Amino acid sequence: MHRSKKINKKLLLKAFEKIITIRIIEEKIAKKSRENKIWSFLHLSIGQEASAVGVAAATNNSDLFFGNHRSHAHYLAKNGNLEKMMMEIFGDERGCCKGFGGSMHMLDKSVNFMGSIPILGSAISIASGMAMGEKLKKNKNIVVVFVGDGAAEEGSFYETINMAGLYKLPLLVILEDNKYAVESSHEKRKVKNYNFSKLFKDGMQTIYKRVDGQNFVKVLKTTELLKSSIIKENKVGILHCDCIRFSKHSGATISIQDQESKYRYKNEHIQIKKKDPIDILFKYIVQNNYFKKEDLEKIKKKNIFQTSKKFEFIFNKIPIRKI
Repeated sequence: MHRSKKINKKLLLKAFEKIITIRIIEEKIAKKSRENKIWSFLHLSIGQEASAVGVAAATNNSDLFFGNHRSHAHYLAKNGNLEKMMMEIFGDERGCCKGFGGSMHMLDKSVNFMGSIPILGSAISIASGMAMGEKLKKNKNIVVVFVGDGAAEEGSFYETINMAGLYKLPLLVILEDNKYAVESSHEKRKVKNYNFSKLFKDGMQTIYKRVDGQNFVKVLKTTELLKSSIIKENKVGILHCDCIRFSKHSGATISIQDQESKYRYKNEHIQIKKKDPIDILFKYIVQNNYFKKEDLEKIKKKNIFQTSKKFEFIFNKIPIRKI
């Protein structure tokens, strides 16, 4: 495993707090949605926070990010403005897209979050165009684009990987594989023995790595390695993150009813309890003696309280229309 130059007490604490912040914000948004206070579609990142935060921690502020329909975590991990994100979700004209886009349209160019594009598979094509621009300008930045495993089955996805490879573009694709396209599993969508590594690494000549997307440290280390390789080898990079989506595909339900649904894999709800990215990072920090367990518990509780308070402060500034 690649040894990260970045891992230290300060970085781990910042990542831990960021993951908790994203979790609490989305849980609060889900609650407001159940109260019919949100008009737009809603796709929650709950359970998948470590991939977004790990990639953001391993890249530079100048690197460009693109997201998809499920991008609250990507936006916040990149330090997008929380207030503008919330305003957008609730349809306020002070939102990051003037209130026209809703939950699936996030944008904060001040931190180089260049947009979340909800049309399936379309973000990667736009990101590759931006990567071409960075190459022509001779910048040292890379362009990062987050896609789901469903989007990775679109024709535009493969066409873009091919063209980006042909022109040696500084593109890093984060494949967040939560195993479902809405409620359709890999078994229902792919031929038997479908092989990502042979397809992307051997067939498409990319730098392909697969990692536990629930584990912040593993995502961070592998992203660092990939970014370095993309720049040195002039190849497209693909980071395949195995993630677990705790919530249903769309909407506000975060409950055992969905986690035990027939479309999910057997005993997946047990894995959800075992593979919470907050718990995994908590254990890593304590086991490696960065913080004592009781001190980290206090930090966690404080962060939850402060994030909840901040959410309510922003929410109270938004005039909510009744549906």
